[in-house]
Amino acid sequence: MRDGSAFLPAGLSGAGKTTIAGLARPDVTLLSDEVSCVRPQAGAYWAFGTPFAGELARADANVAAPVAALYLLAQGPQTRVEPVAPAQTARALLRHILFFAPDAELVRLVFQSACEFLRQVPVFQLEFAPTPAVWEVIR
Repeated sequence: MRDGSAFLPAGLSGAGKTTIAGLARPDVTLLSDEVSCVRPQAGAYWAFGTPFAGELARADANVAAPVAALYLLAQGPQTRVEPVAPAQTARALLRHILFFAPDAELVRLVFQSACEFLRQVPVFQLEFAPTPAVWEVIR
């Protein structure tokens, strides 16, 4: 969380979620270094911290904030941000949703929720070199 807004990093194992969390500057409040909960509230999507700790094993703040953006992570030689084409966002987002129920109706509802989220929250590809400067482009 930064400036009252949540910025969600997403990526498969090794993409850099823990790296980004570890590089967080003092003005950044981590909701979690492992799993965040996202839900609609008051006409926006909000991210909530969870008690799940990852590799950093930090006891982070029990806070919530409106989601300003979703960043799909990729480590690289430079740091840059590019918008993700709308046609690619649903597929990209669904890879990062924890959901295990085989019920067809629940699957439909999760997909519908993901599509609603994407109508309201911008999605970016964040290629980054693992330096604290990555937080200068997360806004």
